[in-house]
Amino acid sequence: MSAEDIIEDQFQILQEETAKAMEQVQAYQHKMMTPVWEKRREIVKNIPNFWGQAIRNHPFFAATLSENDAKALDYLTDFHVEYDEANPKRCKVTATFKENDIFKNKTLTKEVIIDPEEGGTVVSKSAIEYHGEKSKKRKADEDDELENYSAIEWFGDDTIEAGILLIDDIFPDAFEYYTGNDQEEEEEEEEEEE
Repeated sequence: MSAEDIIEDQFQILQEETAKAMEQVQAYQHKMMTPVWEKRREIVKNIPNFWGQAIRNHPFFAATLSENDAKALDYLTDFHVEYDEANPKRCKVTATFKENDIFKNKTLTKEVIIDPEEGGTVVSKSAIEYHGEKSKKRKADEDDELENYSAIEWFGDDTIEAGILLIDDIFPDAFEYYTGNDQEEEEEEEEEEE
């Protein structure tokens, strides 16, 4: 075995140790934040369309919302991510809606395992029961790569990408997205870089 191979093996071991440590940090963070998120959940119940506005204000979803997404977000009353204590990469996402004319479901859920290196795995998902012939109509062109990313359709499909934004970006920083402060900070950072 060459010296280069030995060093490569040592780095591989360090990467595995780092991944395990990061997983433990993530599990601890989720454990500590859960009561905070529960308090927030109670507070935002009194703010009309809090979650719909938070998702709309995310730059990615603002650019890719379908007509049905935009309408459905008006009926979104609760959005919650529940992490598995035994496996911090696994979580259950639940969106609760008022009665609406888009779909029959009151609740949409999706359980996923998110792996930064491999993307992730869908464990379970809701079947979205549309009223009549409702279909997703996007702002983006049909050929556009963004077509597959929908905040609502994500609950019923086999993709992970849109969920990563909902789970890792919007859910923990919901207030910043609701107020639009997150976008302002990004714009200020871009101006400073120029």
